[in-house]
Amino acid sequence: MTKRYAVIGDPVAHSLSPLMHTGWIADHGLDATYEAYRLRSDDVVAAIRGLTQFAGMNVTVPHKEAAAAAANRSESDAANVLRREADGSLSAFNTDGAGFLNALDEAAPGWRSRVKHALVLGAGGAAQGIAQSLSPYVTAVGVANRTQARAVELARALPNGHVRDWTHLSEAFAEADLIVQTTTLGMAGTDSPAWPFDVCDAGTIAVDIVYRPPETPFLAASRRRGLKSVDGLGMLIRQGALSFEIWHGIKPDVAKARARLEAALA
Repeated sequence: MTKRYAVIGDPVAHSLSPLMHTGWIADHGLDATYEAYRLRSDDVVAAIRGLTQFAGMNVTVPHKEAAAAAANRSESDAANVLRREADGSLSAFNTDGAGFLNALDEAAPGWRSRVKHALVLGAGGAAQGIAQSLSPYVTAVGVANRTQARAVELARALPNGHVRDWTHLSEAFAEADLIVQTTTLGMAGTDSPAWPFDVCDAGTIAVDIVYRPPETPFLAASRRRGLKSVDGLGMLIRQGALSFEIWHGIKPDVAKARARLEAALA
């Protein structure tokens, strides 16, 4: 029986996950499909529990916290992977953090020895996974979010977290060795602020987890400053590879995925 998998979110039409996972499914000759499923509901938790047609789901904005709440068991408060178990229950996982670290190791080798102060822009599900994964490797993790209460909540969950003021980002940028942009700002069709990269040291690393467009305003601004700039494609692939392994018990070829996705973006 063909197993169905999906990425759920709102919006979701922009997602490259179907291309990535369908390619891996074909590589390994699996009897499975993968699709994009737009989920909009007044009760997202109940709606996710009702998606019994799917054996597994990736979860994107804005449903990651609802996904964790919908699951019978979850390893974190925000989940980007759901797996349907044999008894019909849901298990939830967060591969954002590990996927981010794997992608950063690939794009900026040696970052662990020189990054002391990390700044995470945003406080949603991806930001939670990334901030938690970075925390053991840096001295401090600053969190800046347009809604400050969310930044406070995330910073308090980290042993070395602290809140930075969104309205005074220059101070936070000047202090940071690594800046990670996790919001939807700069995604195709959305506005983007004037990011204050002019105050950054030359060795600062800038990462935008948005991958469409490949050159976001955040990355364009960081490159004008001459900084090491990392797009979101690596994280998409690495977190996706971990989810593929959770569902199928197979480690897929990340190089093949990158070639396919770069061709699609071109």
